[in-house]
Amino acid sequence: MRSHKSLWIAAAVILLFAAIGGVVAALWKDAPAPTEHRATEPHTASLGTGESTTAETEAEWGKTIVEDGKIYRLNPNLHAILFLGVDDGNTTTPGVAPGEGRRADTILLLVLNDETKQSTALSVSRDTMTNVEVYEKNGDYAYTGFSHINMQYYFGDSDSRSCYLMKKAVSRLLYGIQIEGCLSLKPDGIVTIVDQLGGLSLTMPADYTDIDPRYTEGASVTLSGAEAERLLRYRDITVSGSNETRAARHLQVVTALFDELHSTTSLNELESLLEAAGDGLYSDLNAQTLKKLLTYHLNSESRSVPGTVVSGGNHDEFHVDEAALRSLLIELFYQPVEDE
Repeated sequence: MRSHKSLWIAAAVILLFAAIGGVVAALWKDAPAPTEHRATEPHTASLGTGESTTAETEAEWGKTIVEDGKIYRLNPNLHAILFLGVDDGNTTTPGVAPGEGRRADTILLLVLNDETKQSTALSVSRDTMTNVEVYEKNGDYAYTGFSHINMQYYFGDSDSRSCYLMKKAVSRLLYGIQIEGCLSLKPDGIVTIVDQLGGLSLTMPADYTDIDPRYTEGASVTLSGAEAERLLRYRDITVSGSNETRAARHLQVVTALFDELHSTTSLNELESLLEAAGDGLYSDLNAQTLKKLLTYHLNSESRSVPGTVVSGGNHDEFHVDEAALRSLLIELFYQPVEDE
């Protein structure tokens, strides 16, 4: 049970990420189990030693790397926290068999810079094809297969175990970048949270009149809780790549909630909002880390793991552009070393 003292600390985090996590609704009841034999080659990491080894196994980037003949060092001021939006699948509770729980359909890595007090959101498509650890009904490890990354949450037998597995999967995808904590959010509470805030005001960045006639590009609207839920939930599953469009809407709502949090929300309101979230939240973050999140400014420009959406058998597949990913990770996490 969370202590009363920590309620207001965690509430800010809940507000910031409730939108991205609470309302993704694809249940994927017909999703296939991860393929035991790889469908494609795993990505490789250039470690600066002239060797190219599998990034999915032992090839983790260290504090110093060499890429294209240049030396880079890990920025010591950075921390990474994983935020997951969990779908409406069967309730994940202690003891539930692996594979009978939920899926992480929104995956966001928050990169915190202690020096600048800025944070940058790095979005990982739920459709990203990567290595997924498969577990038996009794929790024993079975094999590592190639599948959509959001399936990794599916194979945990509790919220804590699922978050742990997702941290491992995302870290592997990002060449061993250390992830210090995880927060997952379920659908429960999003309508109540937005309504308690008195609605959520935002400007439509694109034409979303397929969702609501009011949502023309540039329109300023104030959403009720139910309207915010629909804006976040809606996806035309007949259109390939529609998940990427929905992910952009998620980030916009996150930014709006962040602005609302820092401008109008009092301590008492934060406690009420946390209570509204209830059991829809799981976190392994300690109080010190949660407090830090309140002091950072969320950059309006987010980043995404680069790649291409292709049509799969039953679902879209997102194939990572490895060269572009390496460049992005160097930009986000490393600093060039000047000649010494």
